[in-house]
Amino acid sequence: MNILIIDIGTSSIRGILYDEAGQNLAFVQLKYEPVKRACGWVEQPSGQWEKYAEEICRKIKDMAERKNKVIDAVAVTAQRSSVIPVDINGNPLMDTIMWQDTRNSQICSRLEKYNRIITEKSGAKVNTVFSGSRMTWIKENCPDVNRKVYKFLNIPEYIMYKMTGRFLTDYTYGSRTGLMNLKEKEWDAELLEIFGVKEEQLCRLLQPGSIVGWVTEAFSAKSGITKGIPVISAGGDQQCAAVGQGAFDTGTVSVVTGTGGFLVTTLEQVPEQMSENIICNCAAVKDKYIIEANVLTCCSAFDWFCRTFYDWTDGQIDYTRINHELEMSSMERVGEILMLPYFQGRSTPDWNPDSKAVFEGIALKHTRPEILQSLVEGIFLEIANNLQEFEKYCSIKRAYISGGMTNSRVMNQMQADIYGITLYHMEDSESTALGALMTALTEMGVYSSVEEAYHAIRGTDKIEEFRPRLDRYREYEKKKEKMQELYEKIYRS
Repeated sequence: MNILIIDIGTSSIRGILYDEAGQNLAFVQLKYEPVKRACGWVEQPSGQWEKYAEEICRKIKDMAERKNKVIDAVAVTAQRSSVIPVDINGNPLMDTIMWQDTRNSQICSRLEKYNRIITEKSGAKVNTVFSGSRMTWIKENCPDVNRKVYKFLNIPEYIMYKMTGRFLTDYTYGSRTGLMNLKEKEWDAELLEIFGVKEEQLCRLLQPGSIVGWVTEAFSAKSGITKGIPVISAGGDQQCAAVGQGAFDTGTVSVVTGTGGFLVTTLEQVPEQMSENIICNCAAVKDKYIIEANVLTCCSAFDWFCRTFYDWTDGQIDYTRINHELEMSSMERVGEILMLPYFQGRSTPDWNPDSKAVFEGIALKHTRPEILQSLVEGIFLEIANNLQEFEKYCSIKRAYISGGMTNSRVMNQMQADIYGITLYHMEDSESTALGALMTALTEMGVYSSVEEAYHAIRGTDKIEEFRPRLDRYREYEKKKEKMQELYEKIYRS
């Protein structure tokens, strides 16, 4: 059985055709860049998503046919909290409000008085990342759109509708809205009333890994893929990344440093006492949950620094040069400069959309590599703050790392030193797509469980290990305290 995985990220959409052993048969990637506007607005033209999906399918089909392969099913995984309001015919009514967008910050401040009930029921307190408050913003600020809106969709729901003609989603996406009762796995009447959203404006909820429909004749004509093959909602990208890295057992953590940073570990049930400092969502594994923490800018901040302070002749980051400069600056000591990595506000554990990035302690003696070192350290120290929150729920035994910032061995060692735990980096970085594949193959009956699928597909993967240097870890613990003191002084005094 060959499964086409469509993986929709923040800066690109990838199509990967896998066989049931996890062999990559065809790969296509289309890149894009969300439009960042004033006042924290981040948008993308909604009509692009359908065109991207069609192009991915056409190209993968052509590549598959040249190898005498067929596409037996499509599985979709994606970023989880962007919003596209559509009319009764499924046509977008405005540009996509992306997950990083903070135009809803005033609404979130207004709804903070409901944090206890929102956290207790949905698994996270009100925040700018989750999509429910974006729907509220549209209702209050876009009267023309509000009059016509039939459904509020996220990007995977929109793509799956275009493929199947059905408005369906899974629990992983529902748990990123602030509108779903986490224990009941249903849209919650009290939460819907708080946010001012109607249940009929949302998709029907299913288990992750469910077949949401079959490719329609219309989508087949546009994309070239066979009419009638099943379309599977594999689950949100970070939930799938956790499965792809084997983090479906409590105490194993997935750390993904992509556009933003995402930390995930699995729990068997919702914690009895939920802290407002972390997020609890449904897992991509049926009947399991995850706790999650977010850092809003990782690769996006790193890329900004590289674009601004380096002159890349071909527009590509030269990791050999980056590694050399980082190694030279960090070889002997922890960086002197403090850096708060809040380029788009702070997510967990504090949820402060008004915070900004800060470099503190720069003197004339400091060089570009030292400032780069402080940026990278700041990002990883913020991840360490969130790992510390995880320890309240489970003992962390191991962590798997992936994402754009793991392209550097120097940065991987720096992560191990800062977190104080052994890290594992797999040779194949497509953890999200592989996790979606495992979920889909389990649904299609090829494997009896995601655990069986994982061992069949990734059991022989080469794994690189990074052990922490305890003297550095102790130094970084002191720097983390100073970082928090600086944050308190600027934003809490």
